[in-house]
Amino acid sequence: MVKLLLFFQQFSIWFKILLSELSNNLISLFFILALYFALWHFPQTIDLLLILNQADAFLFEVPLYFFLLMVSAFLIWNIPKYFYYYNYKDISFSNLIGFVPNQHYKFQDKNKSVRYHYLVKVHMRKVLPRLLALLLLIISALSILNAMKLFELDNIYTNFLEPTDALIYCIFFLFLLSEPIIYSHMQEFINKIPKTNAFFILLSVGLIIFIISLGTLNTQAEKDLGNLFLSNCALTLFFFTLSFNSYRFLKEFPQKLFYGIVLFSGFILLFSFLTLNFIPEWASRINPLSILTLSLLSLFMISFVLILSGKKLKLPLFSIVVVLCLFSSRLFSESSDHYQLTIKPSVIERPVMEQYLYQWIKDRIDVIEEREGKFPALLVSSEGGGSRAGLWSFLVHSYLYEKSNGSYFEENLLSLTGASGGSVGNAMFFAEAQLAMHNNKKANFKTKSIDGYPALKYKASAVYKENYLSVSLLSLLGRDLFKETTSLFRFKNRGKLLEEQWSHTYKKYFSKKSDEDILQKEFLSFYTNNANKEKKRTAPLLLINTTHTQTGNYNVISPVKYAHLRPLTGMRDFIENLQKSYPNSSIGLSTAMRINAGFPYITPVGEVKKTSVSDKQYSDQYADAGYYDNVGGVVSKGVEEVFRNVLRDSFPELRHKIDIKHIIIANSEERKIIKTQTQYKAPLTTLQNVRYGHTQEIIKKLGSKYIIKLQPTAIPLSFSEPENEEEVLMIKPVLPLGRYLSTVAVRSMEARLDKIKLQLDSILTTK
Repeated sequence: MVKLLLFFQQFSIWFKILLSELSNNLISLFFILALYFALWHFPQTIDLLLILNQADAFLFEVPLYFFLLMVSAFLIWNIPKYFYYYNYKDISFSNLIGFVPNQHYKFQDKNKSVRYHYLVKVHMRKVLPRLLALLLLIISALSILNAMKLFELDNIYTNFLEPTDALIYCIFFLFLLSEPIIYSHMQEFINKIPKTNAFFILLSVGLIIFIISLGTLNTQAEKDLGNLFLSNCALTLFFFTLSFNSYRFLKEFPQKLFYGIVLFSGFILLFSFLTLNFIPEWASRINPLSILTLSLLSLFMISFVLILSGKKLKLPLFSIVVVLCLFSSRLFSESSDHYQLTIKPSVIERPVMEQYLYQWIKDRIDVIEEREGKFPALLVSSEGGGSRAGLWSFLVHSYLYEKSNGSYFEENLLSLTGASGGSVGNAMFFAEAQLAMHNNKKANFKTKSIDGYPALKYKASAVYKENYLSVSLLSLLGRDLFKETTSLFRFKNRGKLLEEQWSHTYKKYFSKKSDEDILQKEFLSFYTNNANKEKKRTAPLLLINTTHTQTGNYNVISPVKYAHLRPLTGMRDFIENLQKSYPNSSIGLSTAMRINAGFPYITPVGEVKKTSVSDKQYSDQYADAGYYDNVGGVVSKGVEEVFRNVLRDSFPELRHKIDIKHIIIANSEERKIIKTQTQYKAPLTTLQNVRYGHTQEIIKKLGSKYIIKLQPTAIPLSFSEPENEEEVLMIKPVLPLGRYLSTVAVRSMEARLDKIKLQLDSILTTK
């Protein structure tokens, strides 16, 4: 009983001191938690691990990511030392770089008979920062294992280790190391093994060689995520060996130089982060995972400067700044114009949908009557899913256009709609095809060898090969965060930067000789030929959807009026609502694409300033269409019913000549029924799965005959033609969800297009 009471008494002392020391490592905890949630719980950032493995410049991008992780670990280990009184009292601006923050160890009682409370306090102060740094590296390593589990890549690692359980075991082990008595027993056991400085040097060099050798074996296939996991584990072991034998290391290495390098590295990375925020387009050349780590590390360094300055000034400067930022973000968000959409003048009068569909049929009467068999009238619905969905939609359209020599767009296509990335792909295809039809030309969607991507067949692939994610991540954690909390200066938000990236890349491959950015054109201007009643066929309807944030209502950005129609009742007309406050106005096509495809947080919701009846100003906010309907099928179904009504009332003789086909461009995601949830998890799980379930219900309503599904498809690793086909190494890359696709992922999608040619060809055939 006495021993049990003693145990609980010591545990109470240990736990209180742990909490006390954690408060001195608060910014380290925030850093670690931020990286944990990013790499474990957000699909868009989990996929960044996949992109890192598939990176074209693997031997550059992985070392950069590992370097940032190591700098982060060394800073977490050493930064808290500067916050102790006996250190910061002697620090000045001139001696900060190179200052040795070990003064708090000088007054330790070396007597072995000290009280347990003192023993724990000294041990925790020395060990806890190292354990937190280790935890950061463990989280980064196990996040790769977690991603493999989510991608259902079963191998020896996922079969042997369950990532969440492994993380819990690692945290428990770190807790054991923070207890001085247990730690001393472990140390005594390890000290029995003969060790020399040469041993640690050889071990460190061996781990570095091991990491490099695994990198050279990368083939960008899914199985190589295992090698990336092993490399990160080796990096963790390297830091563990170095940090827990630092007394040996620092005997040979000058302490001033060591601490100077650590701090200098942190400030150099902070300066790099600030520079990128002034020139955000440079960030697109860096892997998004490295940008994420750099951004979090820079916020960590800013917090360090605030805390250290506050201690020197004897003010809780960090707490004051955080509180002021929270209050100011609330204050400035009410009146800020930072996220306002760009409103553009428009002279186009929109017809009602029945009139438009009537004209669409009338323009094609000769083609319909001359056709042997039935004439396909195609309504396309494209599922959301980032760049993956956008490219898949664009590729399907490109193939059908080229296969039919343009008649797919000019004759058969009735409407295009969708959600998120799928709708962006629709819009990019529409812009080029409509411009070509307006100029009496045929568009060209295939690449040439001179375009810079000889391994890719379609221009769409080259467009989506670009990195559209790094700039958004940088702005989210940098310039836009600064704007939210201070409202100082004027600059483009991350949504506008995304629009410019789309426009710049699109122009590079589709309209090099044009002075105009096609995607920046006002949305309704693509329908000028109909307003001028020129002798051209009526273009397909491009219907871009978005979700009204304040009400959750579905909004449709449409070239026609539809609010009076029963099949589309309840869907708000975005342009009609906009023109109530801004007459004769609209938005650019790229702006419509952006508010239709906004990843949570990564893309800001678009705002349109309004004035209420009581003369108070507020902003309507618009977010991703996928919140409501992730395939756009609700709109397609409504258009179909209106189309049938027009056929019945105005062209009864053509009713049996027209075959209405719903083309669904979809992902292959099929979720397994997960185990029964606890009563605490069940409500959140329901919310998480509602969008997927709703999308599947709508797809079933549209019919399954013409579902064009994207699936990972095997491709040869090498671009060149092999001499012996039996020696070809085939890989089947996993397709990431975010706004950055690797070359192998793009090639796999093009290979999928080749595999389903017969299904695509059947869309244009007659019965």
